[in-house]
Amino acid sequence: MKIAAFGEIMMRLTPPEYLMLEQTKELRLDFTGTGVNILSNLAHFGCQTSLITNLPDNRIGEAAKASIRQLGIQDHWIGTTGDHIGSYFAEMGFGPRPTQVTYQNRRNSSFGMSDGSNYDFDTILDEIDFVHICGISLSLTEQTRDAAFVLAKKAHTKGKKVCFDFNFRPSLNEAHGVAFMKEQYEKMLPYCDYVFGSARDLTDLLGMSIDESLGLSSQFEDLVHRFMLKYQIKNFAGTIRQSDQDKHYLTGFLFDSEHYVKSAPREIINLDRIGAGDGYASGILLGIIENWTLIETVDFATANGVLAHTIQGDVPLTTRKQVRHLMEQPTVDLIR
Repeated sequence: MKIAAFGEIMMRLTPPEYLMLEQTKELRLDFTGTGVNILSNLAHFGCQTSLITNLPDNRIGEAAKASIRQLGIQDHWIGTTGDHIGSYFAEMGFGPRPTQVTYQNRRNSSFGMSDGSNYDFDTILDEIDFVHICGISLSLTEQTRDAAFVLAKKAHTKGKKVCFDFNFRPSLNEAHGVAFMKEQYEKMLPYCDYVFGSARDLTDLLGMSIDESLGLSSQFEDLVHRFMLKYQIKNFAGTIRQSDQDKHYLTGFLFDSEHYVKSAPREIINLDRIGAGDGYASGILLGIIENWTLIETVDFATANGVLAHTIQGDVPLTTRKQVRHLMEQPTVDLIR
C-alpha cells in the first residue's frame, strides 16, 4: 500500500545537553513535522511513503529534502515556492522544568503560503492508496485550510482512505477562536475514515455533550461512538497519559463502529517527548493497513509510542523488531 501525508516540514533547532538558549552558542538542526515523523516511522516498518508539501527553493529547502530522503520518504511530490521554512527552537526540559518550544515564521513559510492550486492532487491521488492530513493545516493559514479541504474532498471522491489527526493547537488560533475552528473541523470530518483525537477534542472543540446519566466508565465510549456515527468514522484512536507519584504511564485506545479496546498502561521513560504521539499514530496506521485485530494494533502502537519517548529528536526511528522486543521481553535491557 502506498501512503502519503500532507503537512509541513519544519526546521527544529535544539540546544545541546539540556541547555537553555541563553546558555549556548550551538544548536542541533533537524527537519521534522507530523507527516515527516509518521511517514519515516512507517518507512522503517517497510511501507512505501511520500510527503506532500512545499519548501523554499534555496539551500535550506534542498537540505530538508535530503533529510527526508535519508528517512526513507519519497520526495517527488515536494514542490518549491516561497522563501521560508517554518522553524522552532526546542529547549529540552529536565526534572520539573518542562520542555519549551518556540515557533518562528510558520504562517509565512512555503507550506503556509500554499493553497490547493499549488499541488497536483489529482495526479498524486491516482498513485496512492492512503493519505494522512495533519489538523495543524486547518489552524495555520487560509491557504493551508484550502489545500487540506481540496485534498480531503478529492481523496474521498476517488475512494482513497483518509486519516486525519485533530492536532488542535490553541496557540495557533488566538485570532479565530473556537467557534471558527469548530466550523473548519466539521467541514473536514465527513471526508475522513480514520481519526486521531481525544475526548477534549470532541467536547471542547466540537461542542459534543457527555451523557452524565451513564457511569463514568461508559461516558467516554458513548461520546466517541456518537461522534463516529455522526461522521461515519471507521476508527478513532488516541492516548491517555497518567501519573503515579514520580512515574508516568501511557495507555492507548482504539475504537471501531462496535468495539472499544485499551492497551495496558506502559511506563514512560522520557528522553524527548516531542513527536512521541506520532510514534503511537504510526503503530495504529500500520495495524490498520495490515488488517490486524484492534487489540494487537493498540498494543503495538502503545509500545511504539513508549519507545518514541526514548529517542532524541522528533522522528521515531523504531523498527518492528524493536517494538516486538519491548512487547515480548520488556525486562531485557541489553542486546548483544
